[in-house]
Amino acid sequence: MKTIKLIFAFCLLSFAVLAGEVTIKSSIVCDMCKATIEEGLAFEKGIKRVLVDVKANTIFVKFNEEKISEEEIKEKISKLGYVADDIKPVKEAYDHLHGCCKMPGVCEDE
Repeated sequence: MKTIKLIFAFCLLSFAVLAGEVTIKSSIVCDMCKATIEEGLAFEKGIKRVLVDVKANTIFVKFNEEKISEEEIKEKISKLGYVADDIKPVKEAYDHLHGCCKMPGVCEDE
């Protein structure tokens, strides 16, 4: 019985060590932005959970640090057309966003 408890405890600790969390400031303005980001990150390898807070303009991501890094997550967000902390959105992706999802000044040539 002790062995089973030790194995279970080890598994829990191993999982906890691998789990990273980050809150990223972004250019979210509406529920369409929220849906785009949540759907765009939902099936990325290593991402466990995505919560978008439209009012706070933040994206909370829980992820497996062995499969994806914080920088890779930010790059994926920028490729969806949104700011990810200090990373600007990819212009082509930003241009394809719905009009209500665009913030003035996010891309240089606006």
